Amino acid sequence: MSLAFSKSLASHLEQLILGPPIYERRGKLDNMVVYPLFPSSLSPDPPDMITLSEALNRGLRLNDTGVVSRIHVDNPLPTAILVGDSELLMGETQQRSVQFSCLIPAHKKASLPVSCVEEGRATQSQVSFTATDACPWPVRSFKTEQLARSGEPPQYWVWDQVKTYLTEAGTTTATNDIHAVMDQHSFQLQSLNSAFPLQVGQVGAICGVGQNIYMELFGDPEIFDDRYEQILRSAMVEALVRPSDQVVPLEVVRLFMAQLVQVSQNSRLMNSRSLKDSGRSLAFADQGISGQALLADSRLVHLSAHQKCLGQSRSLASMRHEIDEAQANWPDRRPVFMEEVEKAYKHRRQRYNAFKTKLQSFSPSEEKQRENSATEPFTPPPPAAAKPQPLNPALRDFFLRLFSRDGA
Repeated sequence: MSLAFSKSLASHLEQLILGPPIYERRGKLDNMVVYPLFPSSLSPDPPDMITLSEALNRGLRLNDTGVVSRIHVDNPLPTAILVGDSELLMGETQQRSVQFSCLIPAHKKASLPVSCVEEGRATQSQVSFTATDACPWPVRSFKTEQLARSGEPPQYWVWDQVKTYLTEAGTTTATNDIHAVMDQHSFQLQSLNSAFPLQVGQVGAICGVGQNIYMELFGDPEIFDDRYEQILRSAMVEALVRPSDQVVPLEVVRLFMAQLVQVSQNSRLMNSRSLKDSGRSLAFADQGISGQALLADSRLVHLSAHQKCLGQSRSLASMRHEIDEAQANWPDRRPVFMEEVEKAYKHRRQRYNAFKTKLQSFSPSEEKQRENSATEPFTPPPPAAAKPQPLNPALRDFFLRLFSRDGA
């Protein structure tokens, strides 16, 4: 399985185009550079799935089970839902982080594997999660490494990792919740978001942050579009927590995908009984690289990966000329098929928007009715009782004689 997955991943990555690097030009984020990833071709059909945040706005329900490592998912929609490993789940209960990327099929109820990232808050059984955000990369990478090695990260190790990260970030929170880091830097995250604009047809991004490489890749540009803001936040918050003027250079980034394929040759299949028929999730970790992938019908749906590049970073100032030159030359040097990709994407995006518009949004009353119909199946009423019929004369005389003898 690992070798087959590695070959499939290599084939997919070979078809990607690494776009010109982008950096924040005002000098407010000198330790981050983003490299867009483009497909070399696109099929005419958009995906038949939506992201978790889109689904929450249309009636998907996520409820706390009271068990730290599991939450209940109820998908009433006629389409699959992509839940990414970066998803941070929030509501009036203990915050959770999704363990690995998975698909929730249409009209499916399932148990979703999660890790608690708010040790100081109790679980609230049956309480709903109502919002999502990005989980910072250090916690994501730690969980992925544990998944690759042992199949599930021990919860107390995750809590320790969260507390360590909060300390390094200088973030104080009464319940040790990881989202407090995002709250602390919320203004900067919002103001810097426009420095890294989304590109037409983009399916992924490689983010060089300090001495790290972070990668997010999707099988469809429409899904990447809808997740891009969270993807940026996951990387940008790390750049803000560890400010510097150092970043991984282009020559190191170019080697990353080949190294990723090599490490993926030894991967572990993630098990989830309630989701076993909706795709395969794999995790791998070695040589300073950790990652996980979701495949459905032998097709790559989502890939996330991290590489530690200790001692390989350079100052952004020393690379600015090289980056600016790459951006200036991109219109002339980009592959000729990129024009076809952009045309195909524009048609797909229109169809995908129409597809999402048609998805039904379930109101609370409709959802309650659906729950009742699912838990209390329809039982036909009993047939009406037959009207009594008079006894025939012979049988009537028999009973009269019988009762007369008893009475005597």
